[in-house]
Amino acid sequence: MQDTTSSAMTEVALGLSMAFFTLLIVSLLSMSLPTKTVIPVDNLPDNIKITSAIDIQLKSTNKSDREHNLQLVFYFDDKFYDQSLALRSIDSFSKEDKLIIAVNPSLTFAEVFTLREQVNHPKLSITASNKAWLSRLQQITTSD
Repeated sequence: MQDTTSSAMTEVALGLSMAFFTLLIVSLLSMSLPTKTVIPVDNLPDNIKITSAIDIQLKSTNKSDREHNLQLVFYFDDKFYDQSLALRSIDSFSKEDKLIIAVNPSLTFAEVFTLREQVNHPKLSITASNKAWLSRLQQITTSD
């Protein structure tokens, strides 16, 4: 018969030493990370305060301007319609603002690429139109 009490104690000692080693590694890694230093705004030089305030204000202004200058166009039966579903020429839209063209999902890939070349807009995005817009466009074209 073998003495198993000494091997059990060895296993426990090995497990405790591995746990201690793991805690040692975690504590060393946490001490090596840089701490976040907070500098009070009062201690900053004046030129940094002004630049930061201007950058924040300009970014928020530009974001709101970009949201308002979004042009949505519907392409249906080889014609272009604006958001109010009025018939328009593709050249009447601004080249500076982002242009999104919603097309019929049944268009082939080749037709979409042909449309992209025809429009030739620097900020062009093409997406599929939903069923509600398609049914409204069909009502407009059948009533004309």
